Amino acid sequence: MSLIAFYYPNFAGPTSSWTPAKNPVYPISTVVDHPNLSAQTAGGILYVQSKIPVRENYQLHFEYLSQSDRNSLLAFYNVVQRELKTFEYKDPNGNLITVRIMNPFDFKLDRPQLYSGSISLRKE
Repeated sequence: MSLIAFYYPNFAGPTSSWTPAKNPVYPISTVVDHPNLSAQTAGGILYVQSKIPVRENYQLHFEYLSQSDRNSLLAFYNVVQRELKTFEYKDPNGNLITVRIMNPFDFKLDRPQLYSGSISLRKE
């Protein structure tokens, strides 16, 4: 098992990257969803329309990141500007996956100079 890493724009030629000193806590959640539009009439008939292809999302939760890891992650977050830019995520198995960050940067100070928070990634 290897450490996760983020590479912008990709692993082959990163202009920005982030590799934490330790992996996120387990379990690392992988959520698969079929987003659909649906509406129900007053008579109870349900109309459903397929909206987009299947979406895969990853939830990474970090506990007790050092101040330097947190600051490096924030710098990376500012480069990709949340979901604006895609980048490559290297998962704990070493697979490279093109993703976007889908949540605000919110790492809380849990203990002096130690931060915890989550990152939501959407597979592209």
